[in-house]
Amino acid sequence: MTSPAEAGRFGWLRPDALAIAAGALLAAVAPLERFDYVARGLTASSLADAAPSAQVLLVTASPEALRDGLCARVLPGLLERGGARGALLIPPADAFCAPGAGGGAEGGARGAEDAEGARGAAAAPSAAPPIVRMPPGLLRLSAGEVVGFSSPSGEERAAELAALGVSAAPWVLKKEPQSVPAVSLSALAEGQIPASALAGRVAVVGVGSGGVPPQAVATSALPPAKGVAAVLGGLLDGGRRASAPAWAPALFVLCAGGVVWLVRRRHGSLVATAALFLATFALAAGQSALAARAEASLLPLPSTLFGLAVAFTGVMILRGLGVQRAVDRAAELIQRAALFRMQGVHTLPDEEFWPRVARLAEQAHPADLVLVAELPPGSWHLRFWNDQRGGEGLVAERRHDVRRPPYSSEQGVPAIRLARRFLTKQDMPAVVVPLIAFGEIEGYVFFCGPVAEATYSREPERAEHVGRELALLLRRKRLARTAQAGGVEARAGHAPTDDLVEGARVALDDLQLFGSMLRNAPVGLLYADAFGDVRFVAPEFAKWLRARDVTVPAESASSALPPGSLTLGDVLGATSAGSAAVSLSSVMASDDGIELSVSAPEPAVLSVRPLRRESDGSSWIAGYVAALIPVKQPAPVSGNVRPIAARDATDPLCAFQLGDVVAEAVASAGRATGRAVRLEPIRGATHALGHRGELAQVLEAFLTDVAGRGLPGHGPVVSVREAAHGVQLSILDVGFGLGLPESALQRVLTAPGAAPAGLEPLGRLILAVEDSHGHAELKTNDGWGITLTVTLLKAHPRVGVAAHEGGKPAAQQNVIAIGRASPK
Repeated sequence: MTSPAEAGRFGWLRPDALAIAAGALLAAVAPLERFDYVARGLTASSLADAAPSAQVLLVTASPEALRDGLCARVLPGLLERGGARGALLIPPADAFCAPGAGGGAEGGARGAEDAEGARGAAAAPSAAPPIVRMPPGLLRLSAGEVVGFSSPSGEERAAELAALGVSAAPWVLKKEPQSVPAVSLSALAEGQIPASALAGRVAVVGVGSGGVPPQAVATSALPPAKGVAAVLGGLLDGGRRASAPAWAPALFVLCAGGVVWLVRRRHGSLVATAALFLATFALAAGQSALAARAEASLLPLPSTLFGLAVAFTGVMILRGLGVQRAVDRAAELIQRAALFRMQGVHTLPDEEFWPRVARLAEQAHPADLVLVAELPPGSWHLRFWNDQRGGEGLVAERRHDVRRPPYSSEQGVPAIRLARRFLTKQDMPAVVVPLIAFGEIEGYVFFCGPVAEATYSREPERAEHVGRELALLLRRKRLARTAQAGGVEARAGHAPTDDLVEGARVALDDLQLFGSMLRNAPVGLLYADAFGDVRFVAPEFAKWLRARDVTVPAESASSALPPGSLTLGDVLGATSAGSAAVSLSSVMASDDGIELSVSAPEPAVLSVRPLRRESDGSSWIAGYVAALIPVKQPAPVSGNVRPIAARDATDPLCAFQLGDVVAEAVASAGRATGRAVRLEPIRGATHALGHRGELAQVLEAFLTDVAGRGLPGHGPVVSVREAAHGVQLSILDVGFGLGLPESALQRVLTAPGAAPAGLEPLGRLILAVEDSHGHAELKTNDGWGITLTVTLLKAHPRVGVAAHEGGKPAAQQNVIAIGRASPK
């Protein structure tokens, strides 16, 4: 991990800081060279000087004058008489005005004389003004206009060009075309304009239109003559300009990027964008101001703007992407935390809330059918929700008025009561439980069937406990919905980030609660929400559940489970201390929870406690927490000896009807897998001696596993018969043994406690048979799978089998039960 010193040292290496640095580097390197050149030319052209030029005179020669040789004859004399600095001939005038050029024989002779005179003058002590042809490559153009001169050092007449003031100047603040004085060559030759107009000036001679007014002479000149005159005039007046140093645009990008970053951090994105536009305007205004006063002042504007855009992207977009990524991660964490959220009961839609209430009631109170109904506010008529198994259609009383029986007594007082004719099935009783919280009816729950009647007759307080907790759950949902609806208008103008902050606050509260629970709970932790749905199961607890043949999704063994995939009733049903309904109702009734002793696979204590929340003087169950606490063995057991597991007092060695146990196991396996498990007609009395509870549990798990593995349409075939040497149970399975080697079968017979992967249910069944003093055999049938034969000791009762109140068969009168008797 990075130390605090290193973190502070490299703290500037953030995306926004790196983007500003990258933008400054781009501005210094100036990668957009072509565009920068054009921008410098446009800047120089836009700052053209409008003051009249005293250094340059534009002389236009008409085509007629050029054709007659007038330019070659009179130009040297005019320059000398007028005291001009010299003449710069612009193509195509240079072909007619240069010394030695002329038109016709007369013009040739006159030109020869003038040339001879010019050579004589050159030999004289005072040289004549130079007449220089402008080389075509001397001009620097930008957007079709002349913006400066290249270096003339490589030209033949470099010294003469330098005498005229032409030097290397990439960009020049030129004169306005109208500010350069212009005359026609004919007017000078005819004396209409005195030759003194050339005094001290450079005559730029170019081709122009003839017969135009004097005021239109400048505009009549053909390109590039007027552009050269304007640029040369600006150059001679001190308008030379060059590129600014590379550090100048880089410094500007650094400063502008820093300002945008600071404004973005303190005032938000909108103000930062405005700061960017201000920086762009300052760049343009500063360029104009600098270019008008300093020579090395032309910035690479496109490259500088490109670097500024890169810096702005890093400050705004990359920062925004980072924030958006953080928001997405926070939203993901909030969504994941919502799987555990206990405060989110009111956020569930009614279509999901009420079926979960029904599932919770089914776990808490035994019943053949459970119905739930809501009493809407301001109404006296119930609304039934769970209609997946008939639901409201089974209710005989159609008005559903809670002021009438059976919802209330004859005096109109709602109370728990047993109704005989509440359902359309006259033989099915129903326990009517009003859900009352703080004196108000929130709804009703109906436990239907003989099992519900027997449980209510034996333990009436169980229905009272369940009704009170369900009423508080419904009350909390209604109050939360009312508060949420009342706060909608108050939050009408809230920003979207407010929802994120509120969700983060709720998620933080939940995570703090779970952190406290994880820190204070023993190893082997399980959490179930207020509906009894297991939402978190620790790996050790999941391992223990799988050893008890409870299905736990493998991919969610140590993370949040979806609602309904595993219930707290399933967990409590995996114990041998009693039914799930009794255990869950006991948890509801006790603030300290319950503790159950379990033996397999290792001795442990299962502690289940409710998580209660208190608010406004009321207390309700917000969830359940269970802990599997291992119990240390009194002495170590050798590794090659399998210890005899402690047996529960409620499952002694007794005589029982094996055929009834097998029939129940076959029916349960068929319901669990949805596949047919065939049971052959039972032959004989099939009275056997053994541990009935253990055999029933492992046999059901084994048949469920076999039926789930079998091929469609080829489920296992089960038969029970009474033989001379004992009671035999045979299971013929078509698909269970396909591909299994003989060594795997031999291993599970020899060491059933360490059965290979996939054969654990078979190993547990063999162990249970051996614990009941029986034995098992496996026979491989070629092409027809495996036949498992279980033989138990045969019992010979002299009287009929009596049944306990809870439905379990009692021991026979001529058989002495081995082990402790059940507690009264």
